[in-house]
Amino acid sequence: MVKVYVTTTGGRKSDLFDEGTTLREVFDAFDIDYSVATNTIDGTRIDPAGMDKSLRDWGVKDECRMSSIVKIDNAAHIDISGGSAVLVSDVSREDWERVEKYAPEMLKMIDDEGNAVFKVKIGCGGGSVNKYGVCFGSHTNEGGKATVTVILDYEVEDKIAAVKDVMGSALLDLNEIEKELPTVLKDIADKEAEIDKLITLK
Repeated sequence: MVKVYVTTTGGRKSDLFDEGTTLREVFDAFDIDYSVATNTIDGTRIDPAGMDKSLRDWGVKDECRMSSIVKIDNAAHIDISGGSAVLVSDVSREDWERVEKYAPEMLKMIDDEGNAVFKVKIGCGGGSVNKYGVCFGSHTNEGGKATVTVILDYEVEDKIAAVKDVMGSALLDLNEIEKELPTVLKDIADKEAEIDKLITLK
């Protein structure tokens, strides 16, 4: 028998399964709707064909960790694949630069005493993230969204728990800042349009 730990958006569950049980059957046993989620087993993304492979086919012996996480639309999120975790902003790197230029005060979370407890910065080489802030480097995804990649320790079995420890609070704070940006970016666009009206090339 194999001990399977499954993490979902709503929490964590575990149970014993025969090695011949398919991944689809594991998710069904926990009543998990995996069709609308990103699914992994021991940090490896499960493609549709992989769902019908057994725990034995996946090389599992004593225990494994699976996950089925539903991505929230229009929010920063983290994708875990193999030995890396990628923090993906819902804001393009270009727009982060515009906010930094015209409304830098929106890149900070301030406590009651006026201290900055979380910051977003732009232009930090490869980028970095911790509980105090996020610094986006030059990397973006195919859609131009700002990203930060963190290399994980291959010896860590529960990669989701490890990512939560390192990046979890930063992800929540980043989303709080991003919620305000649509209005901020509209104001910036209006300012840019006004500036353009005042500049004439002769």
